Amino acid sequence: MKKIAIFLMLVMIVVSESVFAKDPFHWEFINVEIDLQENGDMVVKETQQYVFDSAYSDLRYRWIPLDGIDRITDISVTEDGKPLNIKTDIESDRQWIQWTRPVNGPEIQTFVLNYRVVGGVAMHKEGDVLHWTAVFKGHSAPVNATKVTVKYPINLVGHVQSYQSAIPKKLNSQTVEFVYEKPLLANQGFDVAVTFTSGILNVQNDKTHEVVSKEVSIGLGLILLSGLIGSLYVTKQSHRPVGIEGGEGGAGA
Repeated sequence: MKKIAIFLMLVMIVVSESVFAKDPFHWEFINVEIDLQENGDMVVKETQQYVFDSAYSDLRYRWIPLDGIDRITDISVTEDGKPLNIKTDIESDRQWIQWTRPVNGPEIQTFVLNYRVVGGVAMHKEGDVLHWTAVFKGHSAPVNATKVTVKYPINLVGHVQSYQSAIPKKLNSQTVEFVYEKPLLANQGFDVAVTFTSGILNVQNDKTHEVVSKEVSIGLGLILLSGLIGSLYVTKQSHRPVGIEGGEGGAGA
């Protein structure tokens, strides 16, 4: 019995360690810079600093949800200013970015991800909204510090209506900074949102074209339908037997 008890205790220890084992790294910081363009595109720069406590997988990746935007372009990843080989793919409505870097540990690695978000600004009559998940949800390790900077074009100066996520620090007339005051726990994201006066940005994204095309198509369809109905009515009038209308009137007089 004693041997069985010891065996069961060892099994429980092994299982507990495997269940509660943590990844041997964390992010010291993730800083995000969002440069809003006059056409509504967002040029994004993410600086991610990993701190590895020991050797770990050499595969790094980042995925960006594509729901609510048109596409992600101009993707690159650098370390110390040197471009890294990356693989990109779209799967399950996500833009995937992958790269590799050996990890010997303990060590610090800092990567800079650059990309352009096309169609990321939501257009509304009440106001155009820049909303972005700056620090992604689903990360398996904590992020000790987070800072998000949003820069907007000069024609939007004086046209900021509100900040939905938090009150940022104003760096200058075109730039604001959001700082999350405490560490982000695993799977905890950080969103920022800024609403501008509607109609100032010259947005020509795919969704705008789709709406315009749909409206034009509906308009043309109604014009063609009304023309066809009018043509059928004229044709019917021209082919009526002569005298019926006058005869009916004469009979009723």
